[in-house]
Amino acid sequence: MIIMNKIVTYCARFLLINILIYSFAFSQSNRLTRQRSDLKKIRSEIETIKKQLESEKAKERSIMDMLAALDREIDLTSGLVEQLKREEKRYSKAMLKVAYELKDKREELYRLQDLYSKRLVYLYKYGRLKDIDLLLRSDSFNQFLVWVKFQKLLAENDQRNYKNILEKKNIIEDKKDKFKEEILTRRQIIDEKLKEQANLGTTKEKRKNLLTDVRASKQIYIKKLEDYKLSAIEIERLINAQEKKRISLGSLKQSSFPALKGRMLWPAQGSVITKYGKYTHPVLKTVTTSLGIDIRANSGDDVRVVADGIVTAITWQRGRGNIIIVDHFGGYYTVYTHLQNIFVQVDNQVSIGETIGTVGESGSLKGPMLHFEIWQNNQARNPLDWLG
Repeated sequence: MIIMNKIVTYCARFLLINILIYSFAFSQSNRLTRQRSDLKKIRSEIETIKKQLESEKAKERSIMDMLAALDREIDLTSGLVEQLKREEKRYSKAMLKVAYELKDKREELYRLQDLYSKRLVYLYKYGRLKDIDLLLRSDSFNQFLVWVKFQKLLAENDQRNYKNILEKKNIIEDKKDKFKEEILTRRQIIDEKLKEQANLGTTKEKRKNLLTDVRASKQIYIKKLEDYKLSAIEIERLINAQEKKRISLGSLKQSSFPALKGRMLWPAQGSVITKYGKYTHPVLKTVTTSLGIDIRANSGDDVRVVADGIVTAITWQRGRGNIIIVDHFGGYYTVYTHLQNIFVQVDNQVSIGETIGTVGESGSLKGPMLHFEIWQNNQARNPLDWLG
């Protein structure tokens, strides 16, 4: 009876392990499928931008339109490269997992084969002699019947072990095929990543050459300021919509934001090149108003969220490139623009100091930087009054 309990326990464990393995594999497959779908959408959008850019060249459209198209292509391609990097890592992990599973299955197969082989040898040598010997020495016929029944159970277990061996051989073959697929897919991803990185470098060079004309022309610079104004209007609209929603819902969620005033961490490391409020261009003498500050930083540097909150908007505007807006509850919001990459999604909960993206330069005439804003209700506030 004890042996039978052990057999049942072993089978139950084996079944549970396989259920867990296949459940994980299924969820992993679904996630990778969704990832491939997202990449396909991004590729399609990049192709659309490229066609628009070619069309604008043919029609001799404005330099600003061409610059905006290049900015958008750079942001989309940067996002694609980052996703390919993450997918490459996932496939590397998947390959390692399959390799370990394959090793475990082979070891398990060898153990079963050895056990089964020994069992067959034992039965061949002693099986029937043991039955006859027990029949002669048994105190009762019932004792002999119990022994025979036990031998039958062992034989059935041997048969199950034999079937398990065959099944494991098939699983191992499947795992080997899966491993080959993972290797091939990873190689394809790496090739694709290298190709997109090359495309990104070419597009950035085009943008750099175009910026020379933009910076030298007062007329074009004034048009660029119009892009900034339109972007500011859109950011304000998004914040007003979120504030209206918060008030209508009567949210009483406590905010940690006010307590951070004067000692708030910086969203990026760098120096302030544009302050909050009105400023005059040193050469062109144009006057404009900044609703936040510009922090000069290196391209690809981390951008961190300054307080706990929830991501309420992710968008792209000609004047500011990639934009993230975070709601910190109680009517407080922060805005992060000119982002090269974005690591969060709308409705994501974020914690103070968490990296939400990287510094970029799309929409900027001053090179890589982070434009950062703080809003209280419907009013923009001076970030320098809050940062530590």
